[in-house]
Amino acid sequence: MSTSSEIFAQIAFLSTKNGGRSVPFGQGFSPKLVFDSSPCEYFTIFNLSDSDTLFPGDQIKLQLQIKGNPGIHLHKGASFILLEGQRTIGSGTIMDILSEQ
Repeated sequence: MSTSSEIFAQIAFLSTKNGGRSVPFGQGFSPKLVFDSSPCEYFTIFNLSDSDTLFPGDQIKLQLQIKGNPGIHLHKGASFILLEGQRTIGSGTIMDILSEQ
């Protein structure tokens, strides 16, 4: 059974100088997410409009969807990192849980 969770998070993307992406990104960008409390990687979908562009080094509040069955309890304040391949490109904290299915 495929499930997903919608969260609102504070996210800090690493600058290019600190190992982050070297190009901006927008709709369709879906890095992997890893919680501090779990070794599992989860696919994400960022809730961005066609006109939204994010840059390395940005710090934003963003709604995103965690795909699959996380199998862990989501809670406000949970920390995570964002990966592109095996490279860490940012980190975040859950500010609110919008839905869990």
